[in-house]
Amino acid sequence: MQKQNLVVAEAPKFELAVLDGANQENLEELIRENFGDVEITSIFDRVKFPTGGALNFELPVEDPENPVLMPEIVGVIVDHHRVNAYWPGEFTGEGNPPQCYAHDGVHGEGNPGGLCAVCPLNRPGSKGEKRKACKNMWRLFILTSGEAFPMMLTLPPTSVGAFYKFLKAFTFKNRLKLNQAVIKVGLRRVKNANNVPYAEATFSVVEKLPDETYARIKAYVEAMKPILRRPPAVRAGEMAGTVDIPAEEVAQGDQAFEELPF
Repeated sequence: MQKQNLVVAEAPKFELAVLDGANQENLEELIRENFGDVEITSIFDRVKFPTGGALNFELPVEDPENPVLMPEIVGVIVDHHRVNAYWPGEFTGEGNPPQCYAHDGVHGEGNPGGLCAVCPLNRPGSKGEKRKACKNMWRLFILTSGEAFPMMLTLPPTSVGAFYKFLKAFTFKNRLKLNQAVIKVGLRRVKNANNVPYAEATFSVVEKLPDETYARIKAYVEAMKPILRRPPAVRAGEMAGTVDIPAEEVAQGDQAFEELPF
């Protein structure tokens, strides 16, 4: 059976600016020394996912009143993992920390805590009809062209299904690791069952990395993953700011993911 070719999207050529191999080996030690016990995710730029059907990501800048708007993000996804969070009642988006939080999407810390797979709050219907009381999200760390550190994008429940489908197709069609290619993350406007518009993430392949570039990316990922996967140093109920997700997206999209295997 002939292997299918990558379907690529047009984008500027990706330029790698990661540290050399010698420095990568000491990267975790360097970050611990310079940042101490600072919450690890706070050292990466957080991309804000749009609300209300807007089709631009927001990048953090010194002036929060004038954020940089980007219709797409192009780079290498150096790591990604599931994230679950539970807010009792309706989530308002006012910075209230979750009552229960699973940094790995598997083990919840807080109330009720425990394994997410068997938690009744993580089942469709736990918040009326097909909605889940617990919010299933997916966190991406994207290394963009010319940068030495990745930016962090948390996909809301309304985009988890799109990413999972892309990841599944990418893996089985191309037989590549996700960090072997440059990926474009875009946005499209869709509507929920109540005809309310919201943004859903889209994913496409820009290019397969040359072997030499991938070798450097692979070493970079090995150095960074222990840092990126480090759980929060605070307990559930004290996590304001650790979960970046718009209230509007939380309220609208849970019913879309009942068929995912988690």
